[in-house]
Formats: sequence, C-alpha cells, structure tokens
Amino acid sequence: MSETPLPLDEKLALLPEAPGIYMYKNQSGDILYIGKAKSLKKRVRSYFYPSAKHTLRIQVMIRLAYDMSIIVTDTEAEALILEEQLIKTHQPRYNILLKDDKSYPYCKLTVNEMYPRLFLVREKRDKNAEYYGPYTSVRDTRHIVEVIQRYFPLRTSKMELDGTKTYRPCLNFQMKRCLAPCTGQVKVEDYQEAVNQVRLFFKGKDQELAQSLETKMQEAAAELKFEKAAQIRDQLRAIQRIWERQKIISQDKHDQDVFNFYRESDTAGVQVMFVRNGRLIGTDFFFMEHTESVSDDNLLGQALNRIYTGDAPVIPHEVFLPFHYSDQEVLEQTLSDVSGRKISILVPQKGQKKELVSMAYNNAKINLQEKRQRIYDQSKILEQVKYALHLRKEPQMVEAFDISHLGGNHTVASLVCWKDNKPFKEQYRKYKIQSVQGPDDFASMKEVLSRRYQRAVSGEMPLPDMIMIDGGRGQLNIAVEVLKELGISLDQVDLIGLAKGRSDRRKKVQRPNQEDFEYVIKPNQKNEIRLHRHSAVLFFLQNIRDESHRFAITFQRELKRKQNLHSLLDEIPGIGPHRKKSLLKHFGSLKRVRDASVEDLQQVRGVSAELAQCIRDFLSQAPEESG
Repeated sequence: MSETPLPLDEKLALLPEAPGIYMYKNQSGDILYIGKAKSLKKRVRSYFYPSAKHTLRIQVMIRLAYDMSIIVTDTEAEALILEEQLIKTHQPRYNILLKDDKSYPYCKLTVNEMYPRLFLVREKRDKNAEYYGPYTSVRDTRHIVEVIQRYFPLRTSKMELDGTKTYRPCLNFQMKRCLAPCTGQVKVEDYQEAVNQVRLFFKGKDQELAQSLETKMQEAAAELKFEKAAQIRDQLRAIQRIWERQKIISQDKHDQDVFNFYRESDTAGVQVMFVRNGRLIGTDFFFMEHTESVSDDNLLGQALNRIYTGDAPVIPHEVFLPFHYSDQEVLEQTLSDVSGRKISILVPQKGQKKELVSMAYNNAKINLQEKRQRIYDQSKILEQVKYALHLRKEPQMVEAFDISHLGGNHTVASLVCWKDNKPFKEQYRKYKIQSVQGPDDFASMKEVLSRRYQRAVSGEMPLPDMIMIDGGRGQLNIAVEVLKELGISLDQVDLIGLAKGRSDRRKKVQRPNQEDFEYVIKPNQKNEIRLHRHSAVLFFLQNIRDESHRFAITFQRELKRKQNLHSLLDEIPGIGPHRKKSLLKHFGSLKRVRDASVEDLQQVRGVSAELAQCIRDFLSQAPEESG
C-alpha cells in the first residue's frame, strides 16, 4: 500500500501494471471512492483522460480527489473480494451504497414530434423531449397519465406521423379521446393547443389552465354545444382533483427538493420531498442500516448522490439541506454546469423554507420508526416459521420450485427466491424442461433441482436456508434423492413440501369442518405439520408458493404465444424477423394482423401490395385457434 502522501498527479506516473484496489481521498483524508482494477495503471489513469465520459457522480468525485492510495493483489478475484470488504467498512460516499436502487417514473412529452404523445418512462434518454417529475409512486403517475389521456385528446399510438402517411383512426377517436392526427386532417396548430394545455397542467399554472377551460366551456354552451361543454366540465373537474391531492406547501413557484434525516440506534433514514411549482408531487425515503460509525455528512451525501449523480438527473432550482454539506459548493457548481442554469443548495435558517426542512425531519422520523417496526415484525415471522416447522435456523433465504405444463406440452419450471420475507427477483429463474417428454412432474422436478444445485456443489452459488417444493410426498422424495446424489446433506439445508389435503366432505364423511386444507411435510418425518388456516406461517408459505405459480404460468404462456406467432407469421413466404416485428409493432397483436385489410397491411414499412395480399390469403385460411 502506498504510504508516502505524494500529490495525486505524481502518483499517477508510479502506478503498477498489476491488479488491485485504488482509493481516492479528499484533502482531509476521507475516502471518497474505492474501486478495483485488473490493471491499476490503466484503470486509474482512465479517470483523467480528456475524452473520458464520466457520470455526474464521478465528475464530482474527481473534482474533490486530492490524494490516492492503492493495495496491490495477486489476482483480480482477490481485488473483487477486498473491494467489497473495504466498501462495507469505510462506506465511501461516491460508491453506490443504498440498497434501493430503483428508478423514478416520469411523464414524458415528446415535443420533438409533429404530434406529441404523453406516456410514463423510467429513464430520461431523449434530450429533445420534456420530462415532468420525478414521481415516487408508479400508480399515481399512471393515474395522472390516464386522466390526461382521457381528457386531453393527445394520441397514444406509436406510429411516426410526419404528414406523409395517413391511417385509419382507432377507437380513441370514436370515444373523443383523440383528435386522430393519423388521418392527416388535423392541423398542427389545433393539436398544439391541447399540448400546451398539458404543459400548463404539469407546470402548475392552475389559474391559467382553469381560466382557459372555463372560457371554452362557456363558449361551447353559448353555441348550444352542450355535449362539448359537459366534456370540458368533466375535464376541469378531473384535473382539479389531481391538484387537490398535490398539496401546496410553498408560495415560491420554483422546483425545490427538501432533504432531512433521522437516526435511531444503528439505523438512519434520509427523507426527500419533491416540490414542483409549489406543489408536493412526491416523497422518497432512504433507509440505511449499520450506520453507527458513519457520519451525518456521509449519510446525507449518499442520498444526494443517489438523487443527483445518476444518468440524466432531474435538477431543481433549489435544494434545501438540514446542515452545511462538506461537498456542497462542488456539488452546487457541478449541477449548475450540467443544467446550464444557476442551482442553489441552501441551509434555510428561518421562514417557510426552514419549515419545509422541519417537515422533512418529521417525515424522516416517522418513516424510520415504521421501517424499524416492520423489520422487527418480519424477524418475528421468520422466528415463528422456524419454530412451527422445526427448522435448523430462520429461513432468511428461501428457494421455491413449481412445475407447469399444458397437457404435457410446454413443460416449464420456475424458481422464485424469497429473501428476508420479500421477493428477491434478481435470483428468479425460468427453466425449459429438456429431458422429459409428456406430463411427468416427478422427472421434471428432478431435472430442475439437479440443474439448480449442481451450481451450489461447484461453488458458483450458496445454498439457501430452505428449499420449498410445491407438492406432496412424491415430489419431496425426488428432492431428497437429488440432494443426496449431489452430496448435499439435509443438515446443510432445510427441505419442505407444501401439499394440499382434501376435506372430509370429499371423502363423503360428514364432519363439522368441510374445508380443504394445506399442510407441510418434511423428509424423514412421517406425520404432516398441520397449520392453522389463518396463521402467519401458512401465509408466509402460501405467498411464496403463489408467486412460484404465477412466475411459471407467465413463462409458459410466453412460450405458447411465441409458438403461436411462429406457426403463422414465420411460415408466410417473404416474412422474416424484421417484417414480423414491424407487423406486430404496427398492429399490436396477431389477431389485428389477421383482421387487417390488404390496404392496412401495405401501410407497414417493407410490405408491398403483393406481400400484403399473400399475408391476407395465408391468415384467412389459418385456423382461428392457432392465432
């Protein structure tokens, strides 16, 4: 490890051609960033190439870097392990530490198109479009988009409309939810009027938009167009309901983000409130564990980096903080450079801005306490599962399997992973059964378990705490056999089966309890474990089982749909992958391709009149159930 504190530019010339760890530090000696490299010399120097295109997060880090230290390792694998250990120990603010690496939804308005559209997106990739947000609730964002699409007649089709081609209007035109610019009969100016109204809505210009709609409603009523007046009235009421839900908390018509945090024991939470045009459009909360040795400044810095230093961040005019952040000036200057306007990062001391920071503190406190209570309740559930099922330890990591087929065809298997009583979708897996012909659930289960846990034997992945099989004694015995063949002892992992029992009514025995039930079976245990039908343990197991069902059936339907598409479109002479994709993208489904006329088919790029007739003839003769 480099011990002499040489200036950073001198150290760059002394880097070795070896794998290892590099650590950037600021002038105070705090670690800003930890990374690994196959070649320290090439990797570290790449940060300072004039042509390098870094994320905003790395740009800020490089501006603050004053010194650097390295640790040389023998292999890149050693560097990977050491990097993870050092990041957990030091928690550098410019490494991505927060666990909830989610993306925020935005409303995208494609103003770069002749006839703009509005829809929900997760990423900001198009520099020529307008984005509104961020929103923290996908459901609320979808509701906003649906309301606007219902009451503002913007098109929803994905067709490229440049005035050269015309199309037949869809159902939205008949429902008066679209002006149908696809027909070529709508003036750009008329359509732009609806676009401008949507802009006023998102920019929070309530009075201006309401006054415009009110005037239009009065004009329609004066002309005895009562249906149109009623439509505008409903439009005005719908957007007013949305405005009412977006609480006005600031008289300043600026975009503001407000931060504060709260600590309790070894946990902390950072609260951010997104204020747009004086309205609170959403909040977010970042929960962090094992923070007893982490400074307040570092915790706040992690949240700031998460919000502002990703790809294409939404940068407000003002950012309010609870205290002076150590990298505040550098972050402020960098955000100003990126946005092309002056950005102010402030620590309010009085007035309404101070009240907003206090509001963020109160929300951070409430959210952290609720989060800690949920973690406590969750650990109690896992403890109950361990006790009720007589497990070796609490099932922090559960893997569950399900077999699904359609009359012996399209046999698939699903693996869902449950971590800390939550779906862990990164470890979900789909399997096509390869060695089994026909409806043989036992053989299918044997194949998928063998394929999965061969990787555990080879050291590619750890074993879960518990394996759950959906089925009875037969499926469970297959699982025991597979684990035994792989050399995995039942002392290493808990194995259970969740099976269904028949009620006494089905056995034609009259008893007071006439309901079916579910029970748990375990290897080397004759008696089943009967759980109360309302117990938390049974709900825990049922949630995992139901998710494995859903995942398997979804995969099976996907394969079936692909087969159906292949059996028709791919068999038409002259239809290749690109034309098939264009047809499905244009019409939306195979059924609509089947129902399309020759003229409609010719509207698709690459489809000639001769090919359109060939498609029409082929699909009209194909059996309906195949499509």
